[in-house]
Amino acid sequence: MNKNKYGRRGFLKGGAALVGGLAAGGIPTASGQEAGTRLIHDAGIRPLGEVSRFERKIVRRGFGGNIANALTPHQDLHGIITPSELHFIVNHENGATPDIDPRQHRLLIHGMVDRPVELTMDDIKLLPSVSRICFIECNGNSGSQFDKDAVTVQDIHGRSSCAEWTGVPLSLLLKEVGVKPGAEWLIGVAADPGRHGHSFPMSKAMDDAIVAYAQNGQALRIENGYPLRLVLPGWSGRINVKWLDRIKVVDEPYMNRQESFAYMEQAPLGMGAYAFAGAKAFGFHHESFTKSVITYPSGGQRLAKPGMYQISGLAWSGGGAIRKVEVTADDGRSWKEAELQAPVLSRAFTRFTLGWKWDGGEAILKSRSTDERGNVQPTPEQVGGTPNPTSPEQVAVWGADTSATCRNLLGDDLCSRLPVRAQRSIIQSWRVNRDGNVTNPMPAMANKLAAFLVNDTHEH
Repeated sequence: MNKNKYGRRGFLKGGAALVGGLAAGGIPTASGQEAGTRLIHDAGIRPLGEVSRFERKIVRRGFGGNIANALTPHQDLHGIITPSELHFIVNHENGATPDIDPRQHRLLIHGMVDRPVELTMDDIKLLPSVSRICFIECNGNSGSQFDKDAVTVQDIHGRSSCAEWTGVPLSLLLKEVGVKPGAEWLIGVAADPGRHGHSFPMSKAMDDAIVAYAQNGQALRIENGYPLRLVLPGWSGRINVKWLDRIKVVDEPYMNRQESFAYMEQAPLGMGAYAFAGAKAFGFHHESFTKSVITYPSGGQRLAKPGMYQISGLAWSGGGAIRKVEVTADDGRSWKEAELQAPVLSRAFTRFTLGWKWDGGEAILKSRSTDERGNVQPTPEQVGGTPNPTSPEQVAVWGADTSATCRNLLGDDLCSRLPVRAQRSIIQSWRVNRDGNVTNPMPAMANKLAAFLVNDTHEH
C-alpha cells in the first residue's frame, strides 16, 4: 500500500500539538472529565447489552414507499460487519413476513437426486457447519445515485450488508443425496406467500453456497429468512432465497416468474435495448461487479473546520477480494491509493482509509475499487449512453462472461458479448462545500447519464 502524505505520521504530529496545548493550558480535572458520569446500579446481569445514553441511536429507514423494506446506515457504522438488526431487507410480498415455527420447518431436497430427503432443523444443525463472512447486495442497490432526494450513503447504497453466516455447505448436502448425471442447475424456493424461487447453477452450489441458520453468531432474524436461508456469496441478493424450504435439482434453469419478469439484465441503454446478447442471456449474470463508496465524509455530514480528516469507506466485489482502492479529492485529476484494513476477504466488505487535509475549499471526493480479477469500478460515462460493443472503453467495462456456466447455457458467441454487472457499480461522487456540508452532486448528471438505469423489483 502507498504511504500517503497525510498518513499516520501526519495525524500523530497533529495529536502531539494537541497534547502540548493541553499541557500549556492545563489538563481538565477528573471531576471535570466526569461531569456527565453517573453510576448505574443494577441488581443483576442485563439480558442484552445496552447502547450508552451518550451515543446516538442508529436505525434503519425504509425506502420506496414499500412495506418491510429497510436500508443499512453505512455512514454510521465501523469495520465491515453489519449488525444483524441493521442488515438491509427487501420484501415484495406486500410486507408479509412468514412467522415460521422451526420445530415444524422442513427442507426438502429432491429432483435429479439418488436419495431425496426431507430434513428438520435439528437434522441440519447436527451436520458439519461452516461460517463465512460475505456481503449480500440487492440488484437495485445504488440505483438512486441520480435521484435528487437521495442524500446519504444509506439512501443510495443501503441495500447492501455484510455479515458472518453460519450453516451447512450446500455441497455437503448434495453429496449426501447424490446428484444424477445431467443435473446442472438448482432451484431454491421460499416458504413465503409468493413462493419466491430462483434458479442457480450447480457450479455455485458446489463452490461456496451455504444453507444458513445463523447470522453474526445468532439465529437468523425473522426478516432475513428465519429459520433457514440460502447464501450465495457475491451473487445478487434475489438469489439468496430466504425462508428456504425446498431445493430442487434440475437439468436447466426454470425461468421462474421473477427470473423472466423482473430480473432481466440489460445493456447500458436499458428500456429493452439488449445490445450485446439475447434477452435470455441477460437473466443469468448473477455476480455483483466491483464497487466502493466513501462513507466519511459523505452526503448529509458536515466537516466542522479545515484540517486533517480520515477518509473512510467500503469496497466489495462478487469477483473475489478487493486488491486496491484509490481515492481522489479533486474530481479525478489525481488519485492516491488508500490503505486496506485487515481482514481483506473474498466477496466481503473491505474497509479502506486515507488521510486527507481539507483546506476549506470545495472538493469532490470519489473512490474506485479494483478486485483480484483486475475489474475496475467504472465511471458513469463508461456505462452510460448508447451501447457500443466496438468501443474499447465500453468493452473494458462490460467485458464478457467466459465462465463454463455461460458457455454451456448460451454458447461461446453469446457469452463473448454478454456484459458483466457494471450498471450499478458506478463511482460515487461527494461534494464538500466551502461551509463543510457534504452533498450528492450526481443528480445534476441525471438527464445525461441515467437513462440506462432500470427499476428492479426484488426480495432478499
